[in-house]
Amino acid sequence: MKRAVSLFASALLASALPLAYGQADMQQKINSQFKITTLAANHTDIDAPGDVVELHKDGMRMSALTTVLTESNTYKDGKIGGGAGKRAWGTFGTIMAAAAVASLDTTGTMDMPSGPPPRTLATGDKCWILSITVQKDGVVFKLLTDPDDSGLRYHGDLKVVFPNKKQIPAPDAALQLIAEVLSVVQPEQPAPEPEVVTPPAPPARQYDELAPPPPPPAPTVTVGETRTQVINDLGQPQKKTAVGTTTTYFYTQPQMTVIFINGKVSSIH
Repeated sequence: MKRAVSLFASALLASALPLAYGQADMQQKINSQFKITTLAANHTDIDAPGDVVELHKDGMRMSALTTVLTESNTYKDGKIGGGAGKRAWGTFGTIMAAAAVASLDTTGTMDMPSGPPPRTLATGDKCWILSITVQKDGVVFKLLTDPDDSGLRYHGDLKVVFPNKKQIPAPDAALQLIAEVLSVVQPEQPAPEPEVVTPPAPPARQYDELAPPPPPPAPTVTVGETRTQVINDLGQPQKKTAVGTTTTYFYTQPQMTVIFINGKVSSIH
């Protein structure tokens, strides 16, 4: 009889080990994909920010952080459910508050304070992750919102239920299931600095471009030109003389003496 009990216990332990190891593997894999946010000592402000996740489904119910109860939601078959009918004790000192109420209640008729009404999140809303717990039938995310217009933060649990409650799926399959309902928001990359284009420097000026232009060539007169041609080249002479068929033009600029015989240049001095 003792041997039969021992064999039964061994078989039971052997069947439980793969499940335990599966949960550990899953927890390690999921922890590597999400960075947890740590709250300050007042359980309201964020001390060490982690990843921000965005919801991809409507219907996530959250309780104000000041209330005793927190909403417990489930994600299954593509929908978020639970919430109002499945409220769980909060984790931010609210159990102590409940104990305080119970200690003051001598009649058993005192009600727990209800606080602000729950808030329902929609697709696109963003939350911080306070904890992740891998269970035998799913993964529980404890989520926290930023303060609303009145300064209230809201928190709630979201359990992503495994398709087969009796079997833990492979970590990658579980992450794919989680990605259907929430995923990490990638930080925005800063816009690239506009490229400053420096205009090309003007080409270096050559020396002759800096120097004054050379003077035009001096007009020339050649033997055989007529008086009209000479006047076109040199202009009217400053002085001229005529003796018979010989005519002489005197120029000062340029200094030149042109002698014509029979109306054509004979010599130049």
